[in-house]
Amino acid sequence: MEELLGAENREGELKNTLLKCFDNEYWLEVFLADNHHGFVHGNQVRLSCLKLINNLTSTEKNEFLREGEQIDRDNPEKYVKLIVEIAAIFHDSGRFNEQGGIIAEEQKFHHILSAERAKIFCNRLDLNNLIPFIEDAILCHDFQGVKHTPDLKPPKNISGKIVQAADQMGWFHPDSVKRTLSYNSALGIPFYDKSATFDERINWRPRFIPKDAFTVMLGQLFGPTGVDRFGIEYASQKVETYKKDLENNILKIAKENDVEEEIKLQLDRAREASINMFQS
Repeated sequence: MEELLGAENREGELKNTLLKCFDNEYWLEVFLADNHHGFVHGNQVRLSCLKLINNLTSTEKNEFLREGEQIDRDNPEKYVKLIVEIAAIFHDSGRFNEQGGIIAEEQKFHHILSAERAKIFCNRLDLNNLIPFIEDAILCHDFQGVKHTPDLKPPKNISGKIVQAADQMGWFHPDSVKRTLSYNSALGIPFYDKSATFDERINWRPRFIPKDAFTVMLGQLFGPTGVDRFGIEYASQKVETYKKDLENNILKIAKENDVEEEIKLQLDRAREASINMFQS
């Protein structure tokens, strides 16, 4: 346990601890190698979480410390950081089944398997007192609002809000469209399907399989940025600065796929409806 405290600059130690806890489990081998939702992504979310922690408002900081005091009154900040780091690393691990497969119909329930694996990890490291907080963070990390993710609940704790906000920030980041395209391609989903109607696109909700990756990108560009999704103030402000570059990157992919004019028309139509389209 002590070797993980303050491990923000030691991702190698986190990898080694994973290997010790899940020795010879094939899903971990795939998780460590995957660039979509594997260790690389989990570590990016972990680092983003630490940046959010450094930019908490005074009110958020007080809430953060109160959560830590429930675990250890002498080291409250260290333990909440550890909760956040473990949850961040594991939050998408359930996208890989026990055989390391990435199966489309299993993706909607990945948060449940992710939480189970984090629980095993904590049990093996004698970190049982962190489990309720880590489970809350992982089970709620995809929550975007009652309208968009009605089967999920919002995080109860600020550690969960930090993980949720950090992961959702990555969804809005301009570079995320490459990851979206690559991930959907791995599931056999094309960039653009002409058979998809505009209504299908604007009524698509996260955690369901879309007809094409562009539908997901519309959700990335026009998705809600309210408190349900970004309970950390810094994150909410930051994602608003991403949108121009995000749209430009979508258009670059459209040009590469020879559908630039069609995509421009779809974006313009979506923009006209954007006030109510994706807002909760």
